[in-house]
Amino acid sequence: MTAPSKEDQFRRVVYELQLMDGSVQVLQQRMQILSAAIADLRLAQQSLNDLKNVDAKTPILIPVGGGTFVNAELGEMKKVIVGVGADVSVEMELDKAIADISSRLEEVEKAQAAVDQQLTQIVAQMQSHQEVANRLSAELQGEAKRV
Repeated sequence: MTAPSKEDQFRRVVYELQLMDGSVQVLQQRMQILSAAIADLRLAQQSLNDLKNVDAKTPILIPVGGGTFVNAELGEMKKVIVGVGADVSVEMELDKAIADISSRLEEVEKAQAAVDQQLTQIVAQMQSHQEVANRLSAELQGEAKRV
């Protein structure tokens, strides 16, 4: 069995680079989704912690989107409604809701760290493959000049 030619090696390396580039794009999208989820959970956590010590009937502004707010009065904060996924929400005691959100935040942060690690590994592999591709390309150009 003969060894693959430099041209075949070059094609294989370029193909692998393209596959890795696709993986990088997917991982970057995941990072964006996870970053948005972390920001959302941190906001919920901070808001609940801040509202924990506010008296009922305290006037508040509620954002309704587009930089628009409505005036309202804070109700009892003994229980809050928490989204648990798949368009399902449940009523929880305030402290339990804060603990639930903190737990979810921790999980999402772990997932983000794992994706970041994968991204770092793939980028390192891409750099290595790019060096091989550059070397093979130079060798192929050198052979073409001799012909």
